[in-house]
Amino acid sequence: MNHYTTKHGEEYIVRAPDENDAVKLIDYSKLLFASTDQVLTVPEEFSMTVDREKEWLLSFTNTPNAFVRIAERGKSEIIGLLFFAGHPKSKASHSGEFGVSVHPGWQGAGIGRTLIGELLNWAKANDHIEKVSLQVFATNTKAIRLYESLGFQEEGRHIKAIKQPTGAYVDILQMYLWVG
Repeated sequence: MNHYTTKHGEEYIVRAPDENDAVKLIDYSKLLFASTDQVLTVPEEFSMTVDREKEWLLSFTNTPNAFVRIAERGKSEIIGLLFFAGHPKSKASHSGEFGVSVHPGWQGAGIGRTLIGELLNWAKANDHIEKVSLQVFATNTKAIRLYESLGFQEEGRHIKAIKQPTGAYVDILQMYLWVG
């Protein structure tokens, strides 16, 4: 568990979640999916159960090339989530992809940067991980600026990969950082 302070002076911790966090993570996900169109999942599609969430969390502790952290305010409010899954095939196991999100009320406070920093520190110390990748909506300019400021580069673009409920198409950017 690591202690941090936001840009606004608020204290929070970053730690590995356990199965006791399942309900809080489900509630966090529901809030996140309802708050933005910059994620793939829409609220109506999210049907995670507590048992499945516990299994998902447990999968990170049993996999050497996987990583998950939550940012938490106090002892009950999840304000950020990052998960990384290394590729399961041996020829690609040196790489993996992460997803990161920050509670809508805490965005812009440095929490996403902190979570990614913890991932990159872990990846650099992990003998198996050399390449860290992510996918981001091309319209999510704040996130793209954050990733670029951390050294991530665009390596590809999936044209019109997303069709918003409004009918608007959005490209997906594939970005990476070589840490090996």
